[in-house]
Amino acid sequence: MILLTDGKKIQEGSIRYLLDNDESVAKGNQNTLVGLNIFYLVVVMLYWVASMTLFKEWHVTQLYAGATVIHIPVFIFILIRYGKKTRSRLEVQSCCIGFQLYAMTFAGVMSIFPIEFDQPAVYFAPISVAFLAAFTYTYSTSVILQAVEIVVYLVASFAFKSLGVFTVDLCSCAMLWVLSIYVAKILYMHKIRENESKQTIKRTGMFDGLTGIYNRASTEFLCKEYLRKHPESSSVAVILDFDNFKAVNDNYGHPAGDVALKNFAKILKNASGTSDIAGRIGGDEFFIFFKKMGIGEVEAKAEYILEKTRSLRAPDGTQPYSCSIGIAMRDMESGVNGLEGEYEAMFAKADEALYDVKNTGKNNFKILEN
Repeated sequence: MILLTDGKKIQEGSIRYLLDNDESVAKGNQNTLVGLNIFYLVVVMLYWVASMTLFKEWHVTQLYAGATVIHIPVFIFILIRYGKKTRSRLEVQSCCIGFQLYAMTFAGVMSIFPIEFDQPAVYFAPISVAFLAAFTYTYSTSVILQAVEIVVYLVASFAFKSLGVFTVDLCSCAMLWVLSIYVAKILYMHKIRENESKQTIKRTGMFDGLTGIYNRASTEFLCKEYLRKHPESSSVAVILDFDNFKAVNDNYGHPAGDVALKNFAKILKNASGTSDIAGRIGGDEFFIFFKKMGIGEVEAKAEYILEKTRSLRAPDGTQPYSCSIGIAMRDMESGVNGLEGEYEAMFAKADEALYDVKNTGKNNFKILEN
């Protein structure tokens, strides 16, 4: 019971681990799959050779020869399919599960035959535990695979071995089951802690410490990635400047200035929602990237931001706050959509529009179209 504690929590953590590390998990499983595929071929060929010399009296040469012949097409398929190009995590995981069950079938056969020797399993348990560390699945998938392997082996042991030897196999498999859960729990708790640390570092590196929205580097990266992957999306770049911020600091102090920036960032976050990108790119300069938006919607968003900013209040209850907004629509006619430099071009246009607003009284917005 102690070993099963927090099983649901570990399962949820293992799912988060796979989702957060989708690409690296797929690549790691794929590399392991290719490596074990080669190792498996070497092992069955060595057993084939040994069955003709070292343990010829076992009369299992045909068995290992058959295992070698069966594995040759599997070997070729895995090398061709997974040797170079990285495949999706779900495809790789499915293939890894199939390979594990396939390899454990061979381990079970080695532990059952030759029948006339009637001995308990030797190889099955260590190979089964080794597979826990070989591939990365969810916690429940690992445990279920172990259970399937153990049950199938025990059925075969009961069918082919004497009752006394089966009893030994039953006891060893019971200990294997407990050990498997314990090892799986330790491995996945380590993965979960590692992932939590990695995500904390990632969040710290991506977000602005004061406002909690994206910093300049992550804003630029996310925008460029979206433009590259969605060349036909009607995106919009918006640069926002918190007007007269130096005066706010001078009149009310830096703590009040920090509060003003935090409140302004909340407005931008609400305006951008969960799907778009809002970031702080300088001291009092911010950026919003709307992924799919027409000119009418952009104007409504700009009016919303202006109105909400004017509703903010200084510590003395007055309303000295406003912002200037420069907007650039994506040029869908240029033919350079998604290419290197498009983000910089949109940013430059939005900055030009912002410059015009600041030179004509601030507290307003301007849109530059194609």
